[in-house]
Amino acid sequence: MREHPQGDQAGQTRDRILATAARLFAEHGYEHTPLSHVARESQVSKALVLWHFDSKEKLFRAALGRTLEPYFIDVDDLAGLAEGAQIERLIELFYEFVRDNVYSVRLFFGLILNGERRPDDVVERVNELYAIFRSLLADIIASGQLSGRFRTDVEPRLDASLILAALVGILIERFMHDEDQSAELLTYLKQTAVRRLIA
Repeated sequence: MREHPQGDQAGQTRDRILATAARLFAEHGYEHTPLSHVARESQVSKALVLWHFDSKEKLFRAALGRTLEPYFIDVDDLAGLAEGAQIERLIELFYEFVRDNVYSVRLFFGLILNGERRPDDVVERVNELYAIFRSLLADIIASGQLSGRFRTDVEPRLDASLILAALVGILIERFMHDEDQSAELLTYLKQTAVRRLIA
């Protein structure tokens, strides 16, 4: 009779396999990450990986789900700040998230750039988060226009999309080059994005 991990130990083993799989998928892609490699790096047997996840596809989907778990924006962090400072803080929060979740973010962008398998629920969640982030930026810009701090001739939705496009570009730059200039680029983005909006 086959033994299976029990209780907390099973949860810890599953989490370790999932974290390892997310890292390996991010580094090598779906096709070049065999289950045997995940098992070896997780220090478990391949049979135990399959016991927890049934198949490589299910492990992959679970790793993507784990990737998206920390994607959220803490709007309480913006309370009491003027609109320009709110935009700068959102840019900082985005950068901090990327820095703290580099494997997860690399996994997602690697999948998008390589055209690998992307379950609809994952893409839908990313689109939802992107829309929330863009909407929040657009609302801040519109609020700045109403208060007279921002120019009235800018289009909040388009400027919010432009800021997001620049952030994604900085993120890709970070992954493509050995020399990490992302902090410098983000500082420059904060300065230029707000300066462009100021009345």
